[in-house]
Amino acid sequence: MFERNGCTIFSGVNFHLDEGELLLLQGINGCGKSTLLRILTSLMRPHQGFVSSYGVNIHTDRYKYLRNITFIGHQLALKSALSPLDNLCWAASSSKDRQYVFQAMDEMGLSAVSRLPCYRLSAGQLKRVALTRLFLSDAKLWLLDEPFAALDFSGVSIIEKLIERHLSQNGSVLMTSHQDLSLSNIRKIDMSIWCR
Repeated sequence: MFERNGCTIFSGVNFHLDEGELLLLQGINGCGKSTLLRILTSLMRPHQGFVSSYGVNIHTDRYKYLRNITFIGHQLALKSALSPLDNLCWAASSSKDRQYVFQAMDEMGLSAVSRLPCYRLSAGQLKRVALTRLFLSDAKLWLLDEPFAALDFSGVSIIEKLIERHLSQNGSVLMTSHQDLSLSNIRKIDMSIWCR
């Protein structure tokens, strides 16, 4: 259960996510989709209940859990004075070198803006920079809050292919979206079943 200002936002939430599975959270604006994702990242705690990963409460060994997730939310976590390249090199896992970051940026269509400060980029370009972190992540679980917002058709296509590749490698994705997706094997949950 989660409450805000004494009002229950949602309760009775119970679901699982298997390896290689895509779970799409749907629902009206304000029903708690982003809040649930923040709970799953351990940024927030539910007022009742708990989140478990492989049968263990995520707060038991929070850092072990966090090493295995990548979260991209509405706040893109980019330093505006830094270039996309600098932001991504800083965010890349230790197993990825600078050349790998360049390749990932190229796949995302960011080569031409790789050295500009992020404050000079459009909303769609900034979203592409943030989503490039998926290429650079070794995490098995991706938590994506409206990943297609601000993207053009080619950006959506790139991310859909990246998600498909992640799923084929036994990764898991839990995401929110109001857009129609061309991804296969999507399990959908309508948050309204838990909203008060």
